[in-house]
Amino acid sequence: MEFMPAYRSAPLALLLVAALSACAAGGSTSGAGATETLPLGTTASGNFLAGLSAQRGNDPAAAAEYYGAALATDPNDSQLLLRGLAVALQDGRGDVAVDLAGRLVRQDPGNSFANLTLAVADARAGRYAETEQRLSRLRRNGPNAVLVPLLTAWARAGQQRFDQAAEALETGGSPQADISGMFQLHAGLINELGQRPEAAEASFRAATRGEAPSLRVVIAAGRFFERSGRASDAEEIYLRFNQRAADPIYLAADLARARAKGTPPPPMSRPSDGMAEAMFDLASALQSERTGDLAQIYAQMALWLKPDFPAARLLLGSLLESEQRYADANAAYAQAGSDPVYGWAAKLHIAGNLDQMGKSEEAVKVLEAMAVEQPTRIDALVRLGDLWRSKGKLPGPLPEYDHAISAYDRAIQRIGQPQQPHWSVFFSRAVVLERSGRWARAEPDLLKALELEPEQPSVLNYLGYSWADQRVHLDKALPMIERAVELRPRDGYIVDSLGWIHFRLGNLDRALGYMEQAVELRPQDPTINDHLGDVYWRVGRRTEARYQWERALRLEPEPQQVPLLKKKLEEGLPPPAE
Repeated sequence: MEFMPAYRSAPLALLLVAALSACAAGGSTSGAGATETLPLGTTASGNFLAGLSAQRGNDPAAAAEYYGAALATDPNDSQLLLRGLAVALQDGRGDVAVDLAGRLVRQDPGNSFANLTLAVADARAGRYAETEQRLSRLRRNGPNAVLVPLLTAWARAGQQRFDQAAEALETGGSPQADISGMFQLHAGLINELGQRPEAAEASFRAATRGEAPSLRVVIAAGRFFERSGRASDAEEIYLRFNQRAADPIYLAADLARARAKGTPPPPMSRPSDGMAEAMFDLASALQSERTGDLAQIYAQMALWLKPDFPAARLLLGSLLESEQRYADANAAYAQAGSDPVYGWAAKLHIAGNLDQMGKSEEAVKVLEAMAVEQPTRIDALVRLGDLWRSKGKLPGPLPEYDHAISAYDRAIQRIGQPQQPHWSVFFSRAVVLERSGRWARAEPDLLKALELEPEQPSVLNYLGYSWADQRVHLDKALPMIERAVELRPRDGYIVDSLGWIHFRLGNLDRALGYMEQAVELRPQDPTINDHLGDVYWRVGRRTEARYQWERALRLEPEPQQVPLLKKKLEEGLPPPAE
């Protein structure tokens, strides 16, 4: 076969890793069946190489097409089958994946990846005995150490073997594998499905006993207690989560329903839905381990088992967004946008991705509509202010800054009595006010942000540097910036600020040390290089000063800096003011 050496040189395990790893550059318009007509090659080697390139460029849809064309020439090549299976699953092409997995197990009956795919297909069809048989062929290492016991338990539950299902969870996982009460969560769900309320309650209580049970655990346990007629227990679980959560909106609907003693959603009725939950749980855990392609595969498997799964849609969108596949991410988010738990977060992501795609007007409309939808919340307005702020590239009275200030104004009006987390809103508005030349309004906001969060390095630095640049309050600015450097010693901008205030105070030796350190930390920043040039000039190192000013000019400074730098190059610095 003409292109055998291109992929036969590596062992099968390594090829699976390669099949599941893609470079983070580039984007795509992928999605099951969504790829535009591709210029498929006329040779197997050409299609293989094109598929490899597409896979490395984060375009599994195109990769699946190209590998499929290569397989048409050599339909039984195990390495191509494995690559094709990986990208088909990553792109959500379940039917294609089943075909490829079936061809793989005919060659290698113990292939774990193919057997997992076929086990999921059997579960979708309600063939739980066959599912369990497939799962028994999987090696219990890596992610399978967590996944196989969970899926096996659900396969047994699907056969009404609830005692053996519980046994699979009790003996199948190590303490390290039981992430955030994952095994206890599934034991609770299975016991409730098997109408074993006492065992279900024990499992749910164990799952929520830790310091930080996950949102999925809290929702499942709370709804179980609601269905059991103990709405007050559910309310307590929801409130305990909200006390440590950054945002209570995820449980707003559940908490309101529990307080009103309303009708909760029905319990899980299909074991395949439980398997989808297991796939989702593992994908969530892998997301934080920087194994995004494998996490995508598990998230897609969860949706293959349970298409109406908003949490999995949100997770998939997040995984695609991290690869800068913004259109694909928004397609996933859109399918979760109406969900009472995950819909708000999905819409915030949609707006951000629209902006990244150059569709800022659409993003603004989404955020404005969200601000109307939830008239007491501030996050949509803050995101709107951030969006407009990012459009203002230069200092001065720009309309983009006016829009940003308006959004922040509306957000702050909704706050009422500011609390510690609100420091960032005041800080963001202060930055825009200062950039637009409205220092009289910016300074009180910076002081308010500092009052709310006294140890915030960004606020300490911004206020201290602004005072130093204006030659005011230097006695207050110096300790503020010194503290900011203590908190963030590797931040070149903050180290530059400390050097700059010493320069303003005439402490040239100390200014020089900090400025040289700042340039080492941020060598490509024109302002920091400009500042170092000023210090060099004052200490008599004129040649080095001019070099730094020339370098600052080459680093594309803001337009208002250009004439000042040119003047320094021609005339040097004027004598220091008395």
